[in-house]
Amino acid sequence: MAVTTTMPLLYPSLFFFFSLFFRQSQARAHPRDAPAMYVFGDSVMDPGNNIFLETHVKVNFTPYGVDFPAGPTGRFTNGYTIADFWYTWFGVRSKEPIPLPYMHPLSRQKPNTKGFNYASGTAGIFPDTGSTLGKNLPLGQQVKLFGDTAQQYLPSLGAYKNKAKLSQALSESIFVVCMGGNDYINYLQPGFNTSKLYNPQQFGEFLVNELGNHLQDLYKVGARKFVVFEIAPLGCLPDFIDKTKPSTLCNEKINGFVSIFNKNLGVKLNKLKSMLDGSTFVTAKAYQLIYDIVHNPLHHGFADARYPCCASGSNGTGDCKPGTVPCRNRGSRVFWDTVHPTEVLYRRIAGDCFNGKGLCTPMNIVQLAGER
Repeated sequence: MAVTTTMPLLYPSLFFFFSLFFRQSQARAHPRDAPAMYVFGDSVMDPGNNIFLETHVKVNFTPYGVDFPAGPTGRFTNGYTIADFWYTWFGVRSKEPIPLPYMHPLSRQKPNTKGFNYASGTAGIFPDTGSTLGKNLPLGQQVKLFGDTAQQYLPSLGAYKNKAKLSQALSESIFVVCMGGNDYINYLQPGFNTSKLYNPQQFGEFLVNELGNHLQDLYKVGARKFVVFEIAPLGCLPDFIDKTKPSTLCNEKINGFVSIFNKNLGVKLNKLKSMLDGSTFVTAKAYQLIYDIVHNPLHHGFADARYPCCASGSNGTGDCKPGTVPCRNRGSRVFWDTVHPTEVLYRRIAGDCFNGKGLCTPMNIVQLAGER
């Protein structure tokens, strides 16, 4: 049973209670768990890696984490991310804490064979994406860190009898990739070389090809089961609406650029599946769901899909202003800050993709975990 398509408008005093309830109540009736989950991405998936990097973009302050059990941890939302939900819903993690960010000094002090999250806010598929804001972990570096995990850290634990057992565990693990939005944000900014070198069609194709190269690198290290996210409709983000003031509900020109990437992504993943023996690629088609929610929030159980839940700061990144009080009805709001969703939208995406139908294709996460 997937997460329901509508959410009740929660009173503030009940929001945290229901949030905890729904986090733990997602059905886990699947044939077999994946041994581990490895996550690669940007601020949508970042569990706090940026806190340990020299960057201007880190959110270890309130109101971020207001609904997360541990408070502000560096997650770019009020509570759980998509990856957090999946970690807790899988049986291998259901009774264990969500893994610390890979960059956390304590993340590898205790033996961990259940996966790591390498995601980093402002990072992109291209190595220089977001670099003007400070250091981040671009996709290539995240893949390299996983290589260190697979070739050095995991063998050192003594948890696998031989290389074959380790290879089997990696081949049965889930690899989540959510990248590309920041590359487009850079592309749309005046003065960046990518917009001068490539027209939108060329840029979308080039970006997808680069992503494909990194997916092949993961395959070479042992990955076989992939969940790859489309880029969200960036033209519907409050940040772009405020800056460009389109005549329509969203900036459809920007959405058109992103759609080029998404269209090419499906083609690329099909090609990789035919090239890479034993691989399975699942596409997380979140673009249309978010687009539909923005255009008809009440139908999907949301009260507002235009305005962020927190006041923006002055650094121009769209992040919340430190120490401000967020909206009280965040259980019915789509956007947390001007560029990131609320936990309730993340839960909807996570649930539909985990054991629902349609959002993740050609199968959901539970079915992917059962693939042998």
